[in-house]
Amino acid sequence: MNKWDKKAKNYSRYSEDKDRFENRIFDALTSLHVEFKNKTLLDIGCGTGVYTLHLAKKCLHVDAMDSSKEMLEFLKQDAKKLNLNNINTLHVNWNSFTCKNNYDYAFCTMSPAIHDDEDLKKMNNCAKTKIYLGWAGKRETRIMEALFEAHGSIYTPPNGAKKVKDWLNRQNKFYQVIPFEEEKVRTREFSEAVENFEWHLEVRGVKPNKNRIETVLKDFCDKDNFVTETTINHFNLIVW
Repeated sequence: MNKWDKKAKNYSRYSEDKDRFENRIFDALTSLHVEFKNKTLLDIGCGTGVYTLHLAKKCLHVDAMDSSKEMLEFLKQDAKKLNLNNINTLHVNWNSFTCKNNYDYAFCTMSPAIHDDEDLKKMNNCAKTKIYLGWAGKRETRIMEALFEAHGSIYTPPNGAKKVKDWLNRQNKFYQVIPFEEEKVRTREFSEAVENFEWHLEVRGVKPNKNRIETVLKDFCDKDNFVTETTINHFNLIVW
C-alpha cells in the first residue's frame, strides 16, 4: 500500500474553522496580492484537500493531484458535501505527471512531491505564479527525537524551503518569503499513537520497531492511556 494511503484515514481534513493554520496562509497570500478568483490552479500533492477545497471556492478550475488514491477519495467526499464541481482529481505521482496546461497558479504545501531541482523546474514551467509552503528546518518534538534515538538515528527536521530558495537564487528569480511558526498539540489513544509514529518513522526512512515505539511512548502516556504530542513547526511561504 502507498505510504500515504496508510495515513489517509487519520490525516487532517478540510474545515471551516477560522482559527486553522491554513487561514493564516491565505491571509498572507492576500497580503502578497495573490488573487485566486476565476483562476486555474494545479494543486501538487493535494492530500485530502485541506487547502484545495478552500481554493476551489474561488478558482475557476482546480486540478488536484496526489499519489494517494485514499487521500483523493476523502477530497472527493468533502467536495461533494460542499457542492464543488470544479475540481478534477488526478491519481498520479509528480514524476509521472505531464503538465498539459499553463495554469495561473501551481500550488504545493508540505508535499514530498517537490524535492529536487528537476521537480522545481517542472513546477516552475507549468504555471504563471508558483506558491510553495514547506518546512523550514525547525520542528521541535520531544517524542520524535526520543523515537529516532531509540532506533539508533538522529531526528533531522525537514527543510524543503531551503532547497526551493537555493534553486530560485541559482536561477536569479525574484521571489517573496513569509515565515510562519505553528504550535500544534495532538492527543491520540495509545494504539493510535503507536500506528502514527510507525508511519512517521517509515516515511523518513527508518524501519520501525513496534516494541521500541511502545517503550518510548509509555513515557509520554497519561493515566487514561492517551499520548499528547506538542510540536513547534517553522514554515516558509514562498511565492515566485
